[in-house]
Amino acid sequence: MSEKIPRTVSRELQFEHGTAIGISNRWQQGQYCSILTEFGIVGCGIYDLETPAEFGQAIAIAKGTPQNPLVEPEDLFEAKIVGCTPKAESCGVQLGMTGREAVELMLQAGENQDALTQTLAPIQVKTIDHVTLIVADLEASQRFYVDVLGMQEVERPKFGFPGRWFQAGNTQIHLILVNDESGPAGSIPGGPRISRNHHFAFEVEDCHAATKQLKDFGLSVTDPKTRPDGPIQAYVEDPDGHVVEIFSHPSS
Repeated sequence: MSEKIPRTVSRELQFEHGTAIGISNRWQQGQYCSILTEFGIVGCGIYDLETPAEFGQAIAIAKGTPQNPLVEPEDLFEAKIVGCTPKAESCGVQLGMTGREAVELMLQAGENQDALTQTLAPIQVKTIDHVTLIVADLEASQRFYVDVLGMQEVERPKFGFPGRWFQAGNTQIHLILVNDESGPAGSIPGGPRISRNHHFAFEVEDCHAATKQLKDFGLSVTDPKTRPDGPIQAYVEDPDGHVVEIFSHPSS
């Protein structure tokens, strides 16, 4: 009886430096196999290298021949590596070595990463110091952050590009005027003015009162809503479309 397709199988594979997952997929006139480790993948030639390299992933590929096709993950053991991403190279994978050797190196890299994670203590950041925004008009932005939100302009170092700094409490907003070496001004195009978009938040005394004031300034602001854990929040955009959250804690 011929093999039933399509089909996919996976199984644990034991190596000197640990356990990996072997995967095989077959369909009509096609198949691919791979060995998955914590650090990365050793697979057949169907894998693309450009995209995983862009995302910093460890991928090493081998290619079979008509006489020795790569169908099952065990077929990769003696197959020669013909391509790999920089991340795979970082753990020692090289062209010409066998798939088994590449897997062993990835298993070791995973073990080393685990050990490093366990021995390093968290950095323990203290607070959010500032948010940097790219803007198209410093005067318009100053009117929003100073005249509307009530922040204070503070002294800015003498950078080689124009900008302004504003402060409220311990938090600063650093504005950079759009230039040839900066990113574009404004938030992500087409983003909704809701909490799921990129935004930063300011605490105010009363979100409902602040929302009314923002409307009095002629700004479009969302209606206040209550977050599941209690705070009341609303959203407004600055002159460049950056989403700003205004929130207050409910009165006791």
